[in-house]
Amino acid sequence: MLLACSHLIVATDDVPRMTSFFGEAFEVAPYFENEMFAEFVLHSRFRIAFFKPVGVSARRFRASAERDGSAFGVTVSDVDATYQALLAMADRFPLELSGPPKEHPWGEKSFLLTDPDGNRWEIARAPAPDGMLTNR
Repeated sequence: MLLACSHLIVATDDVPRMTSFFGEAFEVAPYFENEMFAEFVLHSRFRIAFFKPVGVSARRFRASAERDGSAFGVTVSDVDATYQALLAMADRFPLELSGPPKEHPWGEKSFLLTDPDGNRWEIARAPAPDGMLTNR
């Protein structure tokens, strides 16, 4: 039985750039970082890591892989402030935003982000104090 999602690992050619971008965008400091690997541990204990594939891992992961087949969902304490922060970062990082956060009929407020590596993220308002989406 699946219990939870515990971590996400994302391949990149530029770990320092993605570490800087992710940390600034989401106001979170890396738990660990170097030129090849960076890991963020979120309030919920979920881990997000960026790594540069080399050696054996380069046979299974490509940092240049197409990124348009999925999106990562994250919740933030203030979706409007996060959107504004990302807008302000657009002159320093290549990113795309879908537009201002929208209210959805199912009770979520969100927008879409494409990060400097082309990863897609849905950024949503956290409806619960622990940052998790509520069961509809």
